[in-house]
Formats: sequence, C-alpha cells, structure tokens
Amino acid sequence: MKRHKFKVLFLSGLLILGLFIIGCNPSDEPGDSDKNQPPAVTEQELTLYFAGADANGLVAEKRTVEIEEQDQLPSLIVQELIAGPADESLYPTIPPETRLLSVKVEDGAAMVDFSQEIVSKHWGGSTGESMTIMSLVNSLTEISDIDRVQILVEGEKVDSLLGHWDTSQPLERDESIILRPNS
Repeated sequence: MKRHKFKVLFLSGLLILGLFIIGCNPSDEPGDSDKNQPPAVTEQELTLYFAGADANGLVAEKRTVEIEEQDQLPSLIVQELIAGPADESLYPTIPPETRLLSVKVEDGAAMVDFSQEIVSKHWGGSTGESMTIMSLVNSLTEISDIDRVQILVEGEKVDSLLGHWDTSQPLERDESIILRPNS
C-alpha cells in the first residue's frame, strides 16, 4: 500500500513539474503575450458638424469617444454623424436609417460608402442636401490625413444625392458654412 501511494505521489509530482516547465517556456518572446491581448482603448476628441437651428450653417459639436485603432477613426466619425447631435439645439444631417457600408482612405481622399437610405430616407431640399454633404466633408477633414471626401451609395459613385450637388467627384472642406459662436 505504501508503495502505491509513493508511485501516485511521485507521478503527481512529475506531472506538476512538467506543467510548470511548459508554462515557463523561456523560448517565448517578450512580445508574444501582447498578441493575445486586446488593443489598448484610448479616448479621442472629435469635432462633428451638425445643422444649426435655422439650417443656415453647421455648428461644431465636440464629442469624446473611445477608439482602439486610429484607422477606425473615419468610420467612427461617420457613425457618430448618423447617430446625430447630442446637443438638442442642433439637428441631424444624415438620416438615422442610413447604414455606413465602408470607409477607405487613400491619398488624402476618404471614400465613404452608404446604404441607399441616405437618399431614400433623406428629408430633401437643397439646404438639407448641403447640410448632409458639408457635415460629412467638414467632419472627416478634421483628420489631418483627409482633405477630400467621395460619397458612394451602395458602392457606386452618384452624380448627386438629391439633385442639387455634384457628388461625382471628391468634395473638399468648406469653412464658410461653419457658424462660429455668436454668428
């Protein structure tokens, strides 16, 4: 009986020692454990532009969001625009039913692809179209790597969202539509 207990204890000790050695493998590179950890989340302040009370221009709204990777920033900006303003005195510029399909940034141009609801659910008018387009363009060009925005609908360039603006080419920032405090 003593001999059986000794074998069990001896084999258990070997098993524990083996597990300890495997767990402390010196060949692991210091950075290997980082690969299994989620990316660090950082806070980022955004400047988003929404329509002012009289739709006579855009008003900046600052918003702090959490982000894992900087290349997610353009998508996050568009998602926040779709979600609408936090300030109740401002008005949304993109129909809330709109889905963001993708955002790609190449050579300073953001290619923003929306679902068809950006057109079919839009409230219309030349002013509404202006607010939508310039809200998107001015918000995205707050990122230093973006200087123009190409709007796509369901993966295709469109001549216009509602017939008032030429959206067949990338659009650039327009500071003249931004309302300053006390303007």
